[in-house]
Amino acid sequence: MLLYGPDSGLARERAGRLKAWALAGNDDPFAYSEFEEPKLLEDPARLSDELGAISLMGGRRCLMIRSAGDKLTKIIESALPAFHRDMFVIVLADDLGARSSLRALFEKEPVLAAAACYKDEARDVAELVRSSLSAAGIRVDREVVEHLASQLGNDRYVTRQELEKIITYAGDSGTLSLEDARLLTDYNRDTELDEVVMAVMDKNLAQMDKALSNLLREGAVPIAYLRALQRYVNRLYAMRARVEAGESAEMVVEGARPPVFFRQKPLMIRHLNGWNTRALARALALLVEAELAVKTSDLPPIPASTRKLMQVTQLR
Repeated sequence: MLLYGPDSGLARERAGRLKAWALAGNDDPFAYSEFEEPKLLEDPARLSDELGAISLMGGRRCLMIRSAGDKLTKIIESALPAFHRDMFVIVLADDLGARSSLRALFEKEPVLAAAACYKDEARDVAELVRSSLSAAGIRVDREVVEHLASQLGNDRYVTRQELEKIITYAGDSGTLSLEDARLLTDYNRDTELDEVVMAVMDKNLAQMDKALSNLLREGAVPIAYLRALQRYVNRLYAMRARVEAGESAEMVVEGARPPVFFRQKPLMIRHLNGWNTRALARALALLVEAELAVKTSDLPPIPASTRKLMQVTQLR
């Protein structure tokens, strides 16, 4: 099964369900394997070897291939004769165009299948919010559901994480007010990866390493945090230009549209005072280079992106 599309969180959620279904409770450590695409590109025969391996305790095995792209097409195609019912393969990819050879292969071969993972529509997010809170026994008004739906939904995984925090906050009270919902959610979908973004913009290598480790352990892909950083730097660049034209950082942040969430105001003010437009332009260039390296370099995607992030923290 190929899972691709712009919503990496939804892809990870579906991959987790497929993995659980495939293993059906089999806790044999040899029943599950996971690879990044570069590993298979280095050793194309590895895929056939994995397909032929058997679990020590018997039963179905599962293989997860992350960060896949069109370079993997020929390797999977050549391994098709080795596919069998006791091995389930899950392939995770970013958004693939209609001309993608990997997508075409999974759509045409009878033993393969592909599922697109698109961003949730507003009504889908609202239903997810409603059903999640209802399942947790939390009663909410329509205005609360509408507010949460408007603030969440850019990434399915992040949405579920936020809902879990909201449910934990509500606790045994069984209710959630609109005021509580506003305090608990961020105003801006672009800041869902705040910890990594803030660590990089604060030039804090230790915090960046910790935040990246946590994010990657949860299954995030480099493209997700690179795009979040690009959006933040773009916004910061426009605001810094106003500062350099004579406005104070505090005035720029207070007058920003869309408004800056109150918890982020001091952080953004600090970044506006600590970065100039020249450094921000260079940072944006490095982030674009990082995305290109992730997509085209022979290096594994995580080291390829991390090296560029370290360069950003060294800008003056």
